Amino acid sequence: MCGVIGLTYEHDKSDLGQVASRLLRMLEYRGYDSTGAIVQDSHGTITLRKDVGSPTELTARLGIDRLTGRTFCGQVRWATFGVVSQANAQPHEMRCKTHLYGAHNGNITNCLPLKEWLIAEGHDVKSDNDGEMLVHTVEHFFALELQYQEANDPAVRERALRQAVLKMARRVVGSYAAIVVDPVTELVVAIKAGSSLYVGQGHDPVGGAFVVASSDLASVLQITRLLIPMREKEFAVFTPTRFAKYDLKTGKKLRHACQRSLLRVEETRLQPPYKFFMEQEIHHQVQTARRLISLFTGGRPLTRLLRRHEHEQGTLYARLKDDIRQLAEITVPVDLAERVAVFLRSPAIAQLRRLVAATAEERAGETGPAEGTGAATDLGTGEGEARLESSYASFLEEMRDLAAPSDPSLVLLLPYLDAIFELEDVHEIEHRVKRFVDLVVKAHQNGNAIYILACGTSYHAGKTAPLFFNEIAGLALIPLLPGEFRAQCTNALRDGDVVIGISQSGETKDLIDVFNFIIASRRKVARICLLNNTNSTLALEKSDLFVPLFCGPEIAVPATKSFMNQLLLLYILALRVAERLARRGRSSGRAGAQPPVLDQLPRHERNLYKIPDLIARTLDTTRKETDELASFLHLQPSLHILATRLLGIAKEGALKIRETVLNHTEGFEASEFKHGPNTILGINTIFGLENLRSVLATFGAAMQMAVDSLEGRRLDARGLHRLFQAVADYAFRDQPPRFLEAHEQALFERIFREHNFFRSMYANYPLLFLTGPDETDIHLTISQVNTHKIRGAHVFIIAEDHDLLRAAAAAAPANGFPYHHGYVTLPRTDERLLPVFSITVVLQVLALKMSQRKMEVLDRLEIAEHGVHPDVPKNVSKSITVD
Repeated sequence: MCGVIGLTYEHDKSDLGQVASRLLRMLEYRGYDSTGAIVQDSHGTITLRKDVGSPTELTARLGIDRLTGRTFCGQVRWATFGVVSQANAQPHEMRCKTHLYGAHNGNITNCLPLKEWLIAEGHDVKSDNDGEMLVHTVEHFFALELQYQEANDPAVRERALRQAVLKMARRVVGSYAAIVVDPVTELVVAIKAGSSLYVGQGHDPVGGAFVVASSDLASVLQITRLLIPMREKEFAVFTPTRFAKYDLKTGKKLRHACQRSLLRVEETRLQPPYKFFMEQEIHHQVQTARRLISLFTGGRPLTRLLRRHEHEQGTLYARLKDDIRQLAEITVPVDLAERVAVFLRSPAIAQLRRLVAATAEERAGETGPAEGTGAATDLGTGEGEARLESSYASFLEEMRDLAAPSDPSLVLLLPYLDAIFELEDVHEIEHRVKRFVDLVVKAHQNGNAIYILACGTSYHAGKTAPLFFNEIAGLALIPLLPGEFRAQCTNALRDGDVVIGISQSGETKDLIDVFNFIIASRRKVARICLLNNTNSTLALEKSDLFVPLFCGPEIAVPATKSFMNQLLLLYILALRVAERLARRGRSSGRAGAQPPVLDQLPRHERNLYKIPDLIARTLDTTRKETDELASFLHLQPSLHILATRLLGIAKEGALKIRETVLNHTEGFEASEFKHGPNTILGINTIFGLENLRSVLATFGAAMQMAVDSLEGRRLDARGLHRLFQAVADYAFRDQPPRFLEAHEQALFERIFREHNFFRSMYANYPLLFLTGPDETDIHLTISQVNTHKIRGAHVFIIAEDHDLLRAAAAAAPANGFPYHHGYVTLPRTDERLLPVFSITVVLQVLALKMSQRKMEVLDRLEIAEHGVHPDVPKNVSKSITVD
């Protein structure tokens, strides 16, 4: 996984290097093995800077932040083809046949044959990097196209470059996004062929008009809100003032249109008091969970009020939305300010003012619905009312900032405008949820299979989904990894089956491959995707239906708030499926037509509204116990998380610790641990820093005893050296002593009689148990605790308070090793499903705290490139878009 950027302005910018550095740092989560940038100014001067290391390390050291110019091509690398080296860093500049530079993100699978072909054709290939092969291939065909034409004619060069890209696409095998620049015309080509790519355009006070293309949406949003959607197998050719889009297979020119991004830019920035994006995103889960529940249950109170007036005011709502959407397409701030002023004097705004006045009493006197039917929020003072939260919230805030000095009353109108857009969101969500329920219930009643596919963290949400659908709706789902699905289910697919994909980015390559297979099979299989990025490949091109997560941008590589919203959305969808099944059961009139599990539906519905506060209480009340647990565990080389009923959550907790702490961690069903994995308990060969400290302390004590003993006082310097070497060789290399004198041999034997070097390396193995408050689950967990701790385990538990469970953890076994135990006490719910959310929060915070502590230790030891970091751990990236 890598990240690539292309950016071109009308005029030179003295701070282009600072802009480039900021954008490269925003891509750091996608790759940090190496960083590079090419900047070209209006005089044609080209500067290339690249090296091994992350953008945070390199942009200042290489002087990227001090470059000036108007065109920038940059890349951050997560190595696939070619070792991590300066030569393999991107971008690549070449002058073999003609002059060209560029970079890519992705995986060119025929890299080696391409390299051999390019060398045979006379190209000076300088690296093993597949990005160089791609850019060289474009250069090769570009030179051939220019060979018999007027090479200085800009129109000729543009046509030649387009043809070169088409021929490259036919020659190259793989999935990628790429930026290629013709330095003569400064034409930029952005190619989307299997990897994410986002394009935006805007206007800068100094640089003038500009166009930017990037692997990362948040980086584009740093400098513009206007996006030009790019679909799979398309490429764009652009200057700052001219943009065209083409089909990558046929070369046919395609239509394009701008649309304003609906994301909040501030959500991509680190806000005080947080030190890490992971920390910020964990704490923002209270807000994002509340927002998701509100949208999927009818919206905020003001939105519901406007819905009651929709029949007579629907035309006004539509006119206001159309006017604001037209304003949102304006790129120049001065023009936008003028048009906003005109809009505020329009008849539609006058009519809205009358509506505000007419509903003032209704709004002031109404409160939110009781718990169980909606969020209990006062209409006038509720937290949800103060913050604009619709899909157009960020643009409405931009309008406020432009117009508030001249029209303070706009501040009073904004909540209504925001609620009008939120009402549209609510209608769209209801439509999507209804389609989801239609497809799933039909498949269930026809006996079809319902698969749920995902990778990484999203897979753990998918692994938890069957718990919700079983407990709430009495319906079975089949959770699988895409690779498992390809191996186990492709020949068993039937018309009427449903495949539900989960992806935060909407660009997960393994999931796209499965959806492509289903499309190619021509089976009538419904393809549904739950995702956060609604402008993604899975949303726009591969799914019959997508349902948004509404969690906002997530910057840290370890997913937290997207996972929480995945869980919440799956819980809500299980509720809606259960409601449909319950209605059909009641309408059938047959005794026993409704499964008994549906009788509990009202309780599960009430519990939905408790979840945001449960997350907040968990963050508040478990802080001290979680920090104590992190203090003990952060240097443990290995850990198992054992769950009763909550396997998906155990696996997610294990992944979070593996990602952020780089300690080996596994998540298991607790009762499964005794079927082989328990062999890790007791004496094993898994050692970490604490074990090393212990054995070194034993070695030091042994040598101190030897020096202080009567025999040791007889040793001269050479004898002491011989003894020291003999003890070290025998203890650590299993080499028997040689050349010791008799008194030295006697001292050697005494050392090993009185000091057990090997036993000092061993300690109990840490087990972390997860369970809900169900009594059956509690007693199963107690049984597992007692079974494993006598074989050499430290026991830690995350659960609601329970005397027997706490006592089981506290009782020390008589196995000779020091015993440690701990208990993180969850807020009490006495519910089977709600601990899914509270335990998730504790595990996220635990991973964060462990990562911070271990990072501090390794930094103090001055261990370079150790890779422990909560936001950007080594070897992983946010969205995997390579095979």
